[in-house]
Amino acid sequence: MNTATEITTEGKKAVLYCRVSSKKQTKDGSGLDTQEHRCRQYAEARGYEVEAVFPDDVSAKGDFINRPGMVALLAYLDARPDESYVVIFDDLKRYSRDTEFHLKLRREMQARNATRECLNFNFEDSPEGKFFETIVAATGTLEREQNARQVK
Repeated sequence: MNTATEITTEGKKAVLYCRVSSKKQTKDGSGLDTQEHRCRQYAEARGYEVEAVFPDDVSAKGDFINRPGMVALLAYLDARPDESYVVIFDDLKRYSRDTEFHLKLRREMQARNATRECLNFNFEDSPEGKFFETIVAATGTLEREQNARQVK
């Protein structure tokens, strides 16, 4: 029997988002297969039913609208407006490495009644939680820009 403070996750629908920013990463390190495996384990542990996986192996310069996998994920959610999904991804940096697009993507997910869950970050819908999420997203932007500078 559930109490008011318990959260039921059994049978909740989930979709997975996996992203690497180069073709080399599809084979090395935490490639797409590794991310998908970890996300599936996470979903299974919470009783989520994984309906679809959306991989991206292209760099979109931060803009998720240029990523085919994210575009397909949003279209999938749009085609099911009466459903509520959990969007699971392995690492916050795989979701977005640009603060502006991160915040826009958060709004896009909210508009589709989708919640986000990440294996290495706990989203909180509080002023403090949103602030911390923004700081972590900004840190990803800084790292991406520093890497680009170093490569040049």
